[in-house]
Amino acid sequence: MARTAAIAGHRALWFRGSDLRLDDHPALQAACRDARSFLPVYVFDPACFNTPTRYGDARKSSARRARFLLECVAALRRRLENHGSGLAVALGSPSEIVPIFCTSCEAVFVTEGFCSEEKREEAGVAWRLVHGKLKRVWGGTLYLPNDLGGFDPDNIPLGHNQFRNNCRSKGRIRDPIPEPLRLPPLPHVENLDASAEVSKALAFLPSLQDLGYSAVEAEAAHVDDPRGVMLWEGGEKAAWVRLQKWMFDDDHLKDYRDIQNGMLGEKYSSKLSPWIARGCISVRRIRSEVQRYEAARIQNNGTYWFHNLLEWRDRMIYIARSQGDRIFKLGGISGDQYSWPWHGTTEDLQAWKDGRTGEDLVDAGMKELLFTGYMSMRARHIVASYLIYELGVDWRHGAAHFEEHLLDYDPALNWVMWMLQTGVMGPKSGRSLGLSHFDAKRSYASQRKSLANHVPDRAYIRHWLVDNGREVAASISSHKGCLHQQHTLGQHALSVRSGGSAPRPVEHDKHENQMEQFCEHVPVQRSEGVGKGEDKQGRCEHADACNVGGPKKRRW
Repeated sequence: MARTAAIAGHRALWFRGSDLRLDDHPALQAACRDARSFLPVYVFDPACFNTPTRYGDARKSSARRARFLLECVAALRRRLENHGSGLAVALGSPSEIVPIFCTSCEAVFVTEGFCSEEKREEAGVAWRLVHGKLKRVWGGTLYLPNDLGGFDPDNIPLGHNQFRNNCRSKGRIRDPIPEPLRLPPLPHVENLDASAEVSKALAFLPSLQDLGYSAVEAEAAHVDDPRGVMLWEGGEKAAWVRLQKWMFDDDHLKDYRDIQNGMLGEKYSSKLSPWIARGCISVRRIRSEVQRYEAARIQNNGTYWFHNLLEWRDRMIYIARSQGDRIFKLGGISGDQYSWPWHGTTEDLQAWKDGRTGEDLVDAGMKELLFTGYMSMRARHIVASYLIYELGVDWRHGAAHFEEHLLDYDPALNWVMWMLQTGVMGPKSGRSLGLSHFDAKRSYASQRKSLANHVPDRAYIRHWLVDNGREVAASISSHKGCLHQQHTLGQHALSVRSGGSAPRPVEHDKHENQMEQFCEHVPVQRSEGVGKGEDKQGRCEHADACNVGGPKKRRW
């Protein structure tokens, strides 16, 4: 595309995977203010999809999570077109694509990222813009950085109560911004070649195969497991439909404090997290709807707890903003990387990922994640605790696996929560909230009896391991060849040091036919397209395909 000088009043908005909406969008409002023309842009970076991370064979994104993102972007384009605009979509690196499309814009607006990776991406775009400037606008939290009640947004206290109480008493939450009735026109491009490129981008949307997934995995990603708690459809409209149904039509908000420990069905939580993570609905708008519910129906412990968790989310984001790359370090914020004897093996990690540890509740949760891209908050705490405290695997491998599969993956919430559960956020960071019959900071084995007596947990296990045993096998068969392929097994530890106590053997095929022992083991295949990962502590080369009797055990 030919480069031209910036034109006054020509603006662009670089949409990202966390702000895919029109309602309550501060960057959108800023970009459209006094604009003569306006170009919305979205860039799919292949490096963010079927590419290996530094943590074993975990990828940046599964095909299922990528599918949800594609749906969200497609829905955003339809909304923009209905407002007299459009969405230019391209495949490549944002630092290369955004400056090309926005070469004549005096300013390119973007919602400011929370974490270090997003900030580096912004810096790359800003450096390559020839004529215009990159204008970062904060959005996505209840409290803006200047409204935290005197807290420095780059030095947030780690304690939740301190953060919450100070923000409530001294801070303020601004009202959500209504979506614009109409948007400025798309820019007129005089250069014929450039005009053709823009026209093509306004109609282009990549497929899963364009993003690097095989045809088999792409096809499997479009099949929804019937055992999932619900079906998620990407986009702003779908988010509003879910909010209306759960909060008002089914009237579940008033009972939220009592039902939040559920694990089956769609009613125990709002299930808005995938849409929040992709920015299809803002937390300020959700809060205003909670207030509307309280004014029209009831204000009680359930509505209070919902407010509290929205504020908890803000705290996670500001911790990620203020701590930078430390949220990805083994020692976390505290720097205490030797707190645990990280003795876990590659086989331990793979058995956990596949849902074949021999612990029924853990296995049920991991199968739900693998086949649906979702797990309840309770299940997430339980499986994370098992990986850390029982298997002794470096917690970052678990966080990377969640990043690959969770539809509601958010870098701040995911990595900070794993830090919190591991205990590397410091002494004042607090504990996880509201889990009945389970302490996220204690070993799984010490709580096995309590968990076995918890009726919702038993029902959850039956759903994923017993009552649907045939469906489990069928689902695995349908995913064969697309979820996991053979990898070379290395013999390096998932830890920062060697030695320590020997790992507790992972149990295979131990399920019995009683309610508490449940069903026989079904092996799961492994992800294809996953390369080798390496970090500062050692190289992690992974795994031969699952054998019928489980993989052969090898030590580091």
